[in-house]
Amino acid sequence: MPHLQEKAKDVAHALEHPIETAKALEREAEQGRSARTPAIALTGVTLVLFVILAIMLAITMTLYFAYGGE
Repeated sequence: MPHLQEKAKDVAHALEHPIETAKALEREAEQGRSARTPAIALTGVTLVLFVILAIMLAITMTLYFAYGGE
């Protein structure tokens, strides 16, 4: 049971300090020794691609409707 309490404290700390958590995950991914490294890297790539897709979609929809798309 103490193990679950430690995990809960870690989650609470991560939610309180998201920038520190992001930096810690970045260091962990750079070292590449953790089993979580592929998941961290794939999540980062997925987030970047999602942002690019959202920007492209916003530009496309804006141009479509600005030039009389129906």
